[in-house]
Amino acid sequence: MAGNAATIQVGTVTTGDSGTPAQVSNSGDSQNAVFDFVIPQGLTGQDGADGQDGQDGMDGATGPTGPTGPTGPTGPTGATGPCCCHKEDFLSAYSVSLQTTKNGETLKFASNAVTNGSAISHVPGSADFIIRETGFYRAAFHGTIYPTKETNLPLTVTLTQNLQGSGIPGGQTAQMFHTPMEGENVAFSQFFRVTTVPSTFNIAGSGGAFLSSAISLSIDKMSDF
Repeated sequence: MAGNAATIQVGTVTTGDSGTPAQVSNSGDSQNAVFDFVIPQGLTGQDGADGQDGQDGMDGATGPTGPTGPTGPTGPTGATGPCCCHKEDFLSAYSVSLQTTKNGETLKFASNAVTNGSAISHVPGSADFIIRETGFYRAAFHGTIYPTKETNLPLTVTLTQNLQGSGIPGGQTAQMFHTPMEGENVAFSQFFRVTTVPSTFNIAGSGGAFLSSAISLSIDKMSDF
């Protein structure tokens, strides 16, 4: 007599730990078999080769400015540069009273008015101004001159700025008189250069004897060479 036909089914499939053996078990019976499988996990394979770098992404937006850092220490002081300042040296002298000056003599100045620095000196009552520093200078004269009663007219009086006994180029003025006691205001100035010190500066008259009053002379040092 024929028996009943047997059946086979797949039950569960479970992944086991790596390195363990595979297992098959029948959770059914001999007539109706149900096979359950336990399959171990495979070993981790070797790392594959690195892929190519992808394209750079777009720059992101600029972030906000960070806070200002602390101020650094003060650096050392640099070397002192050359002096470009101008030292103010000047002297002015004057005479108020009437004085007589003969042909070829120099005008005398009774008093010193204002002086600054040591480049120029003058002894009150003398005609000579001593310049003690080289450089560029300017001398300005002002006063009133007259012919004397004994002078033969017409008379031309020439005043000359002298440095070391020589006339300074352009440092002259001339005045002609036609009548006695005819007073004329005279003013003139000139720049000059001093290369040797000490040097003597004065103002000499020529042409004949004359009188002068209210005279003044200012000498300013303009600059060094």
